[in-house]
Amino acid sequence: MLTYTPPHEQDLPPATEKPWLLLLLCLAWLLPGLLGLEPLKPDEPIVADIVRHFIDGHPLSLPMLAGEAWVERAPLFYWVATGFAWLGQWLGLSLHEGARLATGCFMALALWGTGMTARELIGRRHGRSAVLILIGCAGLLLPGHALTTDVAVLAGWCWGGYALALAPRRPYPAAAILGAALATCGLAGSLAEPAMLLLLALLLPLFRAWRFPRYGIVLLIALAIALPLVAAWPMALSHASTAAYGQWLDHYALGFFGGFAQVQLGHPFGYYLRLLPWFAWPAWFLAAATLWMQRERLMQPRFQLPLVAAALALLCLLLSNSGRAGYALLLLPPLAWIGAVGLDVLRRGASAFVNWFGVMTFGLLALFLWGCWLAMHFGLPMRLSGRIQELAPSFSPTFSILALLLCLGFTLAWLWAVSRRRPVGRQAVTNWAAGITLCWGLAVLIAGNWVNARTSYRDFARTIAPSLPKTGCIASENLQASQRAILHYYLGLSTLRREVHPNPACDWLLRQGGSEALNPPPGWQLVWQGSRPGDRKERFYLYRQDAP
Repeated sequence: MLTYTPPHEQDLPPATEKPWLLLLLCLAWLLPGLLGLEPLKPDEPIVADIVRHFIDGHPLSLPMLAGEAWVERAPLFYWVATGFAWLGQWLGLSLHEGARLATGCFMALALWGTGMTARELIGRRHGRSAVLILIGCAGLLLPGHALTTDVAVLAGWCWGGYALALAPRRPYPAAAILGAALATCGLAGSLAEPAMLLLLALLLPLFRAWRFPRYGIVLLIALAIALPLVAAWPMALSHASTAAYGQWLDHYALGFFGGFAQVQLGHPFGYYLRLLPWFAWPAWFLAAATLWMQRERLMQPRFQLPLVAAALALLCLLLSNSGRAGYALLLLPPLAWIGAVGLDVLRRGASAFVNWFGVMTFGLLALFLWGCWLAMHFGLPMRLSGRIQELAPSFSPTFSILALLLCLGFTLAWLWAVSRRRPVGRQAVTNWAAGITLCWGLAVLIAGNWVNARTSYRDFARTIAPSLPKTGCIASENLQASQRAILHYYLGLSTLRREVHPNPACDWLLRQGGSEALNPPPGWQLVWQGSRPGDRKERFYLYRQDAP
């Protein structure tokens, strides 16, 4: 097996996979979760509040969260989400549901770019393999359906990979695509992401496939397209708010590494080493198996681009100052490209392990989700039903024929998928992708309302609203950014943070504490206290200052 030479593309047997089945699987993975869920911490409340700020007619150059500038990430995703939210209002969608359609748009672009890169690097039939490996990654599931700027950066990174793979064959279209990809990374993330993509492009001429006369022209055209676009927002921000521009430049401009005031390296030790084994599964396992089996062919162009891309992404993760899971998304496409190379020649034992592990894991998880459905609607088994109600006391199940039919459709489609006969490598990744799609669809359809009841701040906002003053300012203490965003999103409430304004002249104070009760500060009277239903870690206290 180790001396096996893959057949040339013209010698491959006719493809048995149907493109429409791949498209259907991608849609089944992508669509559940975009609608019907309330904003979830940590990113979604922040993005939803920024989108509301833009829809209210404020300048697009200055993102604001609860009355304060928010410049941790560049605003391209916020702009696109605002457009979708505006269109969604005409369809009767809530603001955050409409904005979440931008996530679906960027994720579709990321999957498309991943498939195009694999097809260009490896050959026909391998694009779908890379897409299946990518959507099977456990770490992509939640950010791939959430309001987060990371998916826009991921889309730019994937299309940047395609541009570099295309450059030896069609340099001028590749230059335009590379320029757009660089601009997307810079306008959706920070300066670090386009710099990493540009560094990848500069390293590739170390290999013969990218040492052709017009490669320099490709880079010049790409930079001519990207640099004015990337520079446009910081310039607009500096005109809109000098303070916000200084904050971005000093603390956030370099993304992974902080800002220019002080480049910061090093995150909590071992964070990504603990994250990646499950986050990038099964992509890292398939990539590792491919590299071992094809270790004598690693100097082929189909390995060179993804290996350099993966090395750069991993190096940035290990050196970065931020322990943020969203940054690890950039490692997934290169691993998928490498894994796709060896999928058809993967050893039967490795393929059987991935296939068996996926079928058993997702089959059992699907059975558990169906058990949750029975417990929610029929109270059986009683112990599970009681636990579900205990974790979300405000949850009230509603029976939906449409949701039941969709759940049955997901289950039957998965049973059909795992029973089909295909080459063992492709069968393994197809069954894995189908399994993760099945469980995600069942989780959203069965437990979506339960998740809203347990994690949403909407009921909390309705509970505290009658106790808030009609006029005057409210100080706050120990509120996270997502909590301030939630209060502003649902109630229009902006507070003066004591962390920024040590002695605000406010007669009201909102504090957040943990499981242990907080005593009123001297001179303050407790007016209200509460938390989200079933939440024992966060409790909020509203105080009014005693009259002198």
